[in-house]
Amino acid sequence: MNYKKTLLIDCSEAAYCCDKKQYNEASGPEKLKMLLHLVFCKRCRKYSSNNNRLTELIEQSDIKTCTEDEKKVWQEGIKKELTDI
Repeated sequence: MNYKKTLLIDCSEAAYCCDKKQYNEASGPEKLKMLLHLVFCKRCRKYSSNNNRLTELIEQSDIKTCTEDEKKVWQEGIKKELTDI
């Protein structure tokens, strides 16, 4: 088995794994490959750091989402405004 080929990934795959890790969708081997890549790649370490910081900020932001009823009211209001023009 060629371990070098199975453990080393390119930057685009590392970024994809980093994004999956952010949403808790990455598997164990993907996390391992990403961490191994981060040891060698400064740009991907920076990307991963920024990604982790973004996740922390979003979790701390206390964002409230709209209900479906509120969205429908807004959509109807926008449609009404557009037809009145």
